[in-house]
Amino acid sequence: MAAQARGAAKANPRTTRGLGEPQGPREPKDPQEPYWPKDLDPRRQRCGTLEEHRRLLRVDPEYRWRRREIERDIQEWTAAFGKEGARTGLIRIPVVVHVIWHTATENISDALIQSQIDVLNEDFRRLNTDASLVPSVFAGVAADCRIEFALAVRGPGCAVTTGITRTNTAVTGWTRNQTGMMSAAGGGHDPWDDTKYLNVWVCNYTDGLLGKGSFPGMPNQGVRVHYRAFGSGSLDPTYNLGRTMTHEVGHYLNLNHIWGDEPACTGSDNVADTPNQADEHYGTPSFPQVSCSNGPNGDMFMNYMDYTDDVAMFMFTAGQSERMDATLHTQRTGLLASDGLVPSSGAVNDLWAKDVSDDNGVEPDASAQPMWISDDIWVRNDNNGIANQDHQNPEHGSTTTSVYVRVRNRGCSGSASGTVRLYWAKASTGLSWPAPWDGSVTAPALMGGSIGAQPVSVTAGEDEILAFPWGPPDPADYAAFGADRGHFCLLARIETGPGPSFGMTTPETGDLYANVQNNNNIVWKNITVVDEVSDGRQSSALVANYGRELREVRIVFRSALGEHPFFDWGQLWIEPSRELLRAWKKGGGEYTGLEPVGEDRFRVLEDGAFLGPIPLDAGVVASLGLRFVPTAKQPYGAGIVALDVTQLDARTDEPIGGQRFALKLRPAPVLHPDRPNRPGAIGWISPKQALGCTPCG
Repeated sequence: MAAQARGAAKANPRTTRGLGEPQGPREPKDPQEPYWPKDLDPRRQRCGTLEEHRRLLRVDPEYRWRRREIERDIQEWTAAFGKEGARTGLIRIPVVVHVIWHTATENISDALIQSQIDVLNEDFRRLNTDASLVPSVFAGVAADCRIEFALAVRGPGCAVTTGITRTNTAVTGWTRNQTGMMSAAGGGHDPWDDTKYLNVWVCNYTDGLLGKGSFPGMPNQGVRVHYRAFGSGSLDPTYNLGRTMTHEVGHYLNLNHIWGDEPACTGSDNVADTPNQADEHYGTPSFPQVSCSNGPNGDMFMNYMDYTDDVAMFMFTAGQSERMDATLHTQRTGLLASDGLVPSSGAVNDLWAKDVSDDNGVEPDASAQPMWISDDIWVRNDNNGIANQDHQNPEHGSTTTSVYVRVRNRGCSGSASGTVRLYWAKASTGLSWPAPWDGSVTAPALMGGSIGAQPVSVTAGEDEILAFPWGPPDPADYAAFGADRGHFCLLARIETGPGPSFGMTTPETGDLYANVQNNNNIVWKNITVVDEVSDGRQSSALVANYGRELREVRIVFRSALGEHPFFDWGQLWIEPSRELLRAWKKGGGEYTGLEPVGEDRFRVLEDGAFLGPIPLDAGVVASLGLRFVPTAKQPYGAGIVALDVTQLDARTDEPIGGQRFALKLRPAPVLHPDRPNRPGAIGWISPKQALGCTPCG
């Protein structure tokens, strides 16, 4: 059975994972094209990672020990945090591409390099245009991995960089086991600090190898890719979608080949939601391809960690995403706080924190993202915010809840010191400064206050994480606000000088949004994590005016920028409180993109829909109920959909504040037919578990 399936998988020997044309030797069309030896089996040239891994296991006892320890760390992290699902924030990895060229054709363009970065972002975020080709039986576990990539803008020694180096080498090419391209002495380029950058070498392999990625623990860290298979629209027509790099970065983040690199159905990729599979696939297989008794759905050959042509691979799974997340938090932690994407500030030390994932510390923050979604503030309810730097909703009554703040230094030398002051407020789309953060608003309950203050000193180019113990307020005190009673907002200010400026570049005013946008040492968190349930989930937001005068506002509902469209996932229903309805009607009862349902409810029909203008008297705090209801069309599998509820000044259209609702989409079960469902890793039984293989991940 397995042998027949493997034969079927490889039925097309002319489209394989090696470069060139495997039907036999030929003369190159021009001197810059590679010549493929007659005895080369190109089907075995897709990836050199496992060959290197096995060689090191055989000859290097220290590497064997490291890999055991790494796998133990991965499994422990997954056991502790895997059930939390997709992370709410994004991880951005700085990339440096070393182009090692001997001929002009090998000296690939900047545009081709950027196209490869674009492909990585599409593939790892499940924004690839061919994501819809995933068979429906696997679509429920196809994942947005929440990982992005960008070319570095700061190089070694704090130098300004494009994230690209170019080396004209005398070496005509390398073979799969050579590492000369990874060092200047060998004719290539030395790596940049591999704890802070993903190093990529683009070079000429003369034996047909497409690429090689390093597992954590390997002596030579980074990714190597043949220049003909790099980027979108690259030189080889079979590998011209950039998926070689996607595959090799998967190895760099500790993913194994999906078939476990063992043809007897006993190997494992240590991921629970990929079916047991006998062997690799080549070309463009038709669905299904059955092996290892895994019918009727068969092998997940469209996974990036198989060997098919670029056009036939288009998914990672939730389990693979979880494994990469575990790797980043245990083995590649330096990438989480790298300054490789921060422009050099020269000799000036500058303490700061990120407002949004693409914030680079420049003032004012020019990002189109809202200012209330900082990943540099996060809550953990079990004092484990170093091990897992993703945000949780705070839990009242927990004695181990802490708020974590990451403080960075944009400088190039020396260090800088300051004081971090942390505040909480009852979450609202209309917060101001300093009230209610200063504790001055006490009705209908205490609406804000100080969590604490800590000194901090940060070396240039580095970061420090501070933990603040916190007892979240009792939600019962906010019963008047409905479902929003337990949600709170956080604000961190890094003070580097005395008052009244406290070291801020732009003097603070009552406009909280402008304060955060204009000063890189103020960050704000107003995110509610909504766990998806089958019949929807109820939450609410507060609409407020903490100013001293009447203010007209509009409430806007929009899919979060850079996330999968909310309204492709489901529907949003809103229910303004009586007080908010009265104010809305007083303002004229206008709306756009909404459908009234009865006297006091609306269905939101489209992105950008809004309610208003709404005249809010000074001191008004009113609730807005929301219900998120999934529909039948859920194309994104596992990941996040997010909605921003924004309060705008109706006269100027300037944002006053807002709240993000991040809905975690849980992986859908992939059940093996005729197999009993046992207690499993993440709520379902995978084919590998059902078959009782060891280890199954």
